Amino acid sequence: MKLKEFTDNLLRIMKENPKTADFDVVASKDDEGNGFSLVHFDPSIGHYIDNEFREEQESNAICIN
Repeated sequence: MKLKEFTDNLLRIMKENPKTADFDVVASKDDEGNGFSLVHFDPSIGHYIDNEFREEQESNAICIN
């Protein structure tokens, strides 16, 4: 998913349900719902390849947790 699509979805959710602006943000461990955790950190820009994320290389991704 691209950042624009992700943020468009968040903005749509908040527009349709304004109270969600005060909700906690939770990340899923996997697509089957085998675990969840609160998002504690600000998004960061970095380079994602081969299941690794590094902030010191040429950027191509946003990490949300």
